[in-house]
Amino acid sequence: MLLTNNSTCPIGLDISDSSLKLIQLDKRRDKIKIQAMGKLDLPKDIVINGEIKNNAELIKSIKKIISSPFYGKVSSEEIVACLPESKTFIKLIEVLKSPNKLADVIGSEIEKHVPMSISEIYYDWQIIEELNDKYLVLIGAAPKEIVNQYSQTLDQAGLSPVALEIEPVAIARCLLKEEKLGLKQNAKRNYGILDICANHTCMIFYAGNTILFTVSLPISGEAITSKISQMLNLTKDQAEKAKIICGLDDSKADGVIKDILANTLKNLTEKIKEAMVYYENYFGQCGPLNQILLCGGGANIPNLQKIIGEQIAIEVKLADALANLDESKEKFNGIFTEKQAPELSEKKINQNSSLTFSTAFGLALRTIFIDEL
Repeated sequence: MLLTNNSTCPIGLDISDSSLKLIQLDKRRDKIKIQAMGKLDLPKDIVINGEIKNNAELIKSIKKIISSPFYGKVSSEEIVACLPESKTFIKLIEVLKSPNKLADVIGSEIEKHVPMSISEIYYDWQIIEELNDKYLVLIGAAPKEIVNQYSQTLDQAGLSPVALEIEPVAIARCLLKEEKLGLKQNAKRNYGILDICANHTCMIFYAGNTILFTVSLPISGEAITSKISQMLNLTKDQAEKAKIICGLDDSKADGVIKDILANTLKNLTEKIKEAMVYYENYFGQCGPLNQILLCGGGANIPNLQKIIGEQIAIEVKLADALANLDESKEKFNGIFTEKQAPELSEKKINQNSSLTFSTAFGLALRTIFIDEL
């Protein structure tokens, strides 16, 4: 593997069912810059629901994206990768103080929250706050089988895994300025982060400088495309373009796409409201949510931001994938712009893909932020 003599920061690699996304950053004094970016679509059946089904082909794809990023050059064999959100668990729990060792107490508490035996998982924990009679502890867990699978694949690809991280942690690190060390103590805003990806959607609740819990929601980019395809008898590519052009905009295609997605959107907003009720019931002491941020490829669906905001009466906005970097947004907006010439319109359309890299950016930031501690 040919490497340049630039940044020694580890690569952030987001492995999903449908693609690989790569980011390498470079910290120059107090500035964080982008050194390399890459994206590679994966053929079907290589990764299914987060499980690696074709290890040999995935290794080939990983080697390819590292050797041929679409921007810059990779200069490290160290890597931080994410574990699939659907296979992991993260939550803030209360642990009562006792004479027993805290690690032992947490080990027994985890089994009350994770739907797997402790012998079947790897887990980690961090004390977020110590109170008079208890600790607030953030726990994360993943099946040993999945962790071992990803570790072995990265090893076989000739890489040195620095960490395998739970995806919502990486997303929060990418999008929230509060995740920067110097801003943590003054952070007072609470967030819901809605990550709408090709294969799944996750809502992350964040308050008091930490993730509280996550919820899987019944929507995905591919499911939306499939529904449009079926209802209008379009090819998958045509349906994808219709989604990008029209989305939930009444003024586009006489609102046909919006009507097709009405039930899907209603179901989504109902689930968001249910998750917010859970937040209020169990984490109400943190205060109300101040803002909901949209990320992932589905965040770009026209009018989605506006309609969700109207339904839940909280400010909803598109997140900024470059929030914690020192880069020209104008420069990289051009690099991230995906240009398409849809069959359904004579006009070319542009879609900014930066939010699809949120996880990869967060993974790449991990070592930089930890080094600041």
